Amino acid sequence: MTSDDSRPRIAPVSRAELEQIYGPDHLLRVPVADLPDAITNPAARAFLTGIGLPRAVNAIVPPVDPPLISLSEACEPDEAAAFWAGLPDDGAGMVVVGAWGPSVFALDGANGEVYALLTGQSPTVNGRPAYRNLHSFVRAQLAFGAKELYLLADLMDPDSLNWCREHVPGFVELVPVPEYDEDGFEIDPEDESEAPDPDEILAGLIAKLDRIEPDLSHHAAWQFILQHYRHGY
Repeated sequence: MTSDDSRPRIAPVSRAELEQIYGPDHLLRVPVADLPDAITNPAARAFLTGIGLPRAVNAIVPPVDPPLISLSEACEPDEAAAFWAGLPDDGAGMVVVGAWGPSVFALDGANGEVYALLTGQSPTVNGRPAYRNLHSFVRAQLAFGAKELYLLADLMDPDSLNWCREHVPGFVELVPVPEYDEDGFEIDPEDESEAPDPDEILAGLIAKLDRIEPDLSHHAAWQFILQHYRHGY
């Protein structure tokens, strides 16, 4: 972040903070010896080896398998430039740090910036990638709490729902454990008047994301995710 950069300061995340949210067993940390050679940025290396990437049910953009695969490998047999024009060095020095459906999140190993990519769409908005570093990449995921995950409840499998009820404060109140009648049919809640308004949740989420990284919600990859959250497609 340069001295003439007017964007707000990024609040760094810590390993302790992420362990409290996701649990100590749900952070992917990579031994120094296993870091891809393309990752030369000291801050990015320190983040990946010491803090880690969340990979829990409530981690919105979890790492792919295998983790930290190069963007070039992920695109084989094609070239990354065939999917996203304008990447630094045509994506040769980038590694994939997460994905959501067709939305791919790739770290520039040289400078630590993270790109949010959707096939055929510009990799930048106003000439900038989505995130200044891995701290803002993960900080944006922390914007998803109980209300935001509530929008996905109908798309979650039972195990994911139960995990969120146990680990995400407030989720069980929004999505209680279902009750069934004597014939095995689910009993509808008596009062749904207190259910959160989806449009209000989405508007609040967009505001939170754009406070972390201005224009984050304008990146095509995030627009896809937000549409999925609101409408389920």
